Amino acid sequence: MSSHWAWAERVTAEHDRDKPFAPENGQPLRFAIGDHVIFTNDNGVEFEMQVTGFFQKPEAPCGLYARGSRYLVNSSSPWFPVKESSLRPNTAKQTAH
Repeated sequence: MSSHWAWAERVTAEHDRDKPFAPENGQPLRFAIGDHVIFTNDNGVEFEMQVTGFFQKPEAPCGLYARGSRYLVNSSSPWFPVKESSLRPNTAKQTAH
């Protein structure tokens, strides 16, 4: 029987081996703290957000980090990191400064 812990260990080992996401792959993170972004959820719904922090790699295996979640945003769940692939610049907010 498989468990969530076994899954997290497996995807973390794959991540550590393949290094598919920034910053481990040598590429910089695309967004900085304070950047205005559009977050698109799994259902295609878009939300205006702002990057509030970064999700650092935890010591223990973590499926969220291993699957590319790096950004904390001002959402209703500010502790839950989101993937860079779910974000794009909010150019309307960027140019309004």
